[in-house]
Amino acid sequence: MTSADGRVHIEAVVLDMDGLLIDTEPAWRAAETEVFGDLGIQLTEADMLATMGQRIVELAAHWRRHRPWPGAETGEPSDAAIATRVIDLMVAHVQRSGEPMAGVVEAMGLLRRLGLRVAIASSSPHRLIDAVCARLEMGWIEVRCSADDEARGKPAGDVYLTAARRLGLSPAVCLAVEDSPNGVLAAQAAGMRCVAVPDRLLAADPAFGRAAVLLASLAELDEPLLRSLGWRRGAGEDEALPCGHGPEGQLLPGRRPDRGAQPAHPGLAPLPQRDRRDRPPPPAP
Repeated sequence: MTSADGRVHIEAVVLDMDGLLIDTEPAWRAAETEVFGDLGIQLTEADMLATMGQRIVELAAHWRRHRPWPGAETGEPSDAAIATRVIDLMVAHVQRSGEPMAGVVEAMGLLRRLGLRVAIASSSPHRLIDAVCARLEMGWIEVRCSADDEARGKPAGDVYLTAARRLGLSPAVCLAVEDSPNGVLAAQAAGMRCVAVPDRLLAADPAFGRAAVLLASLAELDEPLLRSLGWRRGAGEDEALPCGHGPEGQLLPGRRPDRGAQPAHPGLAPLPQRDRRDRPPPPAP
């Protein structure tokens, strides 16, 4: 569904999880430091920030190739076993002391009040996603997608495409919310507009320039902002026009591009960035 000015209406919000909904990024780094340290390699904070947003099994394979520990060539422990150890530590942390990020409770209340459908698209495995939803009392989010189920993790758009498919919607009517550069690129590759809440340690990454809006925290997510991005009351009651960009940014045959979309090819310059301070007043409904 589009408005008279050609703007695609937003019908759903697809959320990243770690570092966006729950304050787990420091815990991730602590868990990786412990598990890989036991194997004999010392990861720096820069090492871990460079791989933020990727699947943990991919991290194990990455460090096996690029910084092999004694006996790494034997394949023991396996990448899956290493990932399991890290996830065990993360689930324990979430169950023991996981806390929502700033503005999360209010933002979730807003999305529910506005009637927007909500999904999670995370690089974490299902058991960690479920632990977070239980801890933060978000059991009402039924569509929970893990990149563990996909052929490719972020920055590929696969997990976002799965979320849109399970919602029964075109990616063009879904708004992604991310905190990592890989996540922003994944949302863009899937053909979704993206709101970014950059991790403070990665805020200078140029990938954030591809987001439609940058926020300091989810406390800044409000109804006027969602209206400026295309939300309209009752928009989801009509069939969504399947327009926009498909996987990896290609234009879908016979469909109009979303005028607000950022170019997906890394060689193309992004549209001018606009933050909350210079955003024009929202149009009348």
